[in-house]
Amino acid sequence: MNVDYIKYGDIYLPALEAPKEHYDLCRFGHAYLRHLKQNKRALYSQMMITGKLLKHVAHVDKLARQMYDDIIRDRIGDAPPRENQMEWVGFMNNLRNSAEEIVYKEFLFEDEKIREVERER
Repeated sequence: MNVDYIKYGDIYLPALEAPKEHYDLCRFGHAYLRHLKQNKRALYSQMMITGKLLKHVAHVDKLARQMYDDIIRDRIGDAPPRENQMEWVGFMNNLRNSAEEIVYKEFLFEDEKIREVERER
């Protein structure tokens, strides 16, 4: 990687620019970014410096949202009839929370799954 330096007083600072791309992240992307920042500091720093961090997090976020939607879609058939509204709302809340927990535990915070995603790219 070729990095230019700017002289500022007596020291040289790297001339780094923020990426120009804008990515919309949902809760999964923000949680994964926080996980990288707190638990994978070397990887976070390396990807931040090379400018690949946000693109990677956006890709993981997209895959996590797809997984979440697929889980909801697959299990929605088990929903009780809509005549009993409170039972249906309780089922949907439980389904949403369960799907979110599955995505967090089995995808976002599982390092082997993320490595598979990176190998596929």
